[in-house]
Amino acid sequence: MKRLCIFSMILAALGYLLFFPQKAFLASVNGLNLWFHTVLPSLLPFLILSDFLIHTGLIPRLLNHFRFFFRKFLGLSPYGGYALFLGLFCGYPMGAKLTADLYRENKISQNEAQYLLTFSNNASPMFVTSYILLNNLNLQGYTLATFCILYTSSFLTSFLFRIIYHRFQIEDSVQEEKASLRASFTRLIDSSIMNGFETITRLGGYIILFSIGASMILQCTGSFPGLALFLPGIVEITTGIHEIAASSLSISAKYLSVLTITSFGGISALAQTKGMLNGTPLSITNYFIGKLITALWTLLLGLLFLVIQSII
Repeated sequence: MKRLCIFSMILAALGYLLFFPQKAFLASVNGLNLWFHTVLPSLLPFLILSDFLIHTGLIPRLLNHFRFFFRKFLGLSPYGGYALFLGLFCGYPMGAKLTADLYRENKISQNEAQYLLTFSNNASPMFVTSYILLNNLNLQGYTLATFCILYTSSFLTSFLFRIIYHRFQIEDSVQEEKASLRASFTRLIDSSIMNGFETITRLGGYIILFSIGASMILQCTGSFPGLALFLPGIVEITTGIHEIAASSLSISAKYLSVLTITSFGGISALAQTKGMLNGTPLSITNYFIGKLITALWTLLLGLLFLVIQSII
């Protein structure tokens, strides 16, 4: 059944490319522009430097002063805290990428990696402020409230999963190797650059494919306004955000809808995360459930914010 579904989607995509070449081309260009002008310059430096830091073992030294905070408040080791911090700061799918890399290098345990996956993969602050609030919704005064809603939702999700994982021992499973700076510095940099480019190129492929997928959905649901408004965002959030922002919904409904699909991340982010986890036993199901719960928290907190704002 799974193979049949994949085969059907591939045939549908090929049909779309053949029968609607102009729309497919525009969707591909939009995806490529998003990758080249936003994802590539903002994410690639972090991918390269993070890979270098992981392989040199410098992370515990940099974050050792925050060990108590990570352990007591988040149930994480310093390496886990590092994955969480960059996942919040750099956006999809950096949290999942670092979690998988740290697990492969035996810096964190499988339990901690599964726990991290539920809340460490999020939209970046730059994406939220520039693309969502300024370019699409034109809500410059909502920055602080938006950050609070999105990132509080993520942390509430972490607390729920920490209760679930409480029966496990989330170890500080840092094998404190004295960093492999013994290896050639140039070789480490070269390896990190190649790994960074491999990851960023793969992400570009996902972004382009799912941009075409969102365009297909818009084409197929044109006669169903409700589906055409929300379904593209479930598939790929940038297209979905643009469609919702351009709709006739009230500004409150737009804001709430956009925040909810942003916290979920879309099927595109799900596929990107699955790609980051290849070669590990880490479960994509945990990630998916975590994102659904985060989206629900975002919806509830967003409603609460709008109600309070209307009263004030």
